[in-house]
Amino acid sequence: MLYRRLLLSLLLIPGLSLAANLKVVSEPWVPYIFEQDGELQGVDYEIVQAVFRRMGYSADWELMPWKRAILSVRSGRADAILDILATRERRDYLIFPSEHLSNNVSVLFYARKHPHPYANLHSLTGLTVGVAPAYTYGNPAFIAARFFTREPAPTVEANLLKLLNQRIDLAVIDKRAGLYTLRRLGLEADIGFDPQPIGSGKLYLAFHRNTANLELSNAFNTELERFKQSDEYRQILDKYAP
Repeated sequence: MLYRRLLLSLLLIPGLSLAANLKVVSEPWVPYIFEQDGELQGVDYEIVQAVFRRMGYSADWELMPWKRAILSVRSGRADAILDILATRERRDYLIFPSEHLSNNVSVLFYARKHPHPYANLHSLTGLTVGVAPAYTYGNPAFIAARFFTREPAPTVEANLLKLLNQRIDLAVIDKRAGLYTLRRLGLEADIGFDPQPIGSGKLYLAFHRNTANLELSNAFNTELERFKQSDEYRQILDKYAP
């Protein structure tokens, strides 16, 4: 631990370049981070990689189910987790930079042949709604409600296919991720979405809470702010534009 703190302190000295590997975990989530042809890519993955490169860091990335990713960073087996919403509970064991990576807007997707109009949470009474395991959606009332059934599925694609096959009535999915996946599957004519958000929030790269990572988080925040002013940042956003 002492060695790690010393190394991180040295890395934060301007002009000093040392190689440092960080373990970063997340769940596959197009278009934010995913694997294609054996290579990781995605809008937030590429932003973080670019910021780390500017800081003199490299990262060992591991994709896993979301619950396991959270447990990994909470226990300290991972240094950081990508694309997580900030909650009061999570701030007990994670450090969130003030600068976020992306905006998350979760909406209800539906099969066009079997629409379910949505006005408020009580519109979901008696329905089965597809969700992702351990997601909060930035909406505690949605998570706490007992008048509809939440049915988890491991991926966005799985929830969309369950919609198509009438195994669920609706699915709560990040709008950007849902539209990206619909295009990839060629299902835009079969599945639509209600524009009214179920929940929204900011997505962060959050760090395991300890003293050394507080310094690292501050340095990452400063470099991310700078990077957002660059042409490279705008090119990454354009590459993954809806």
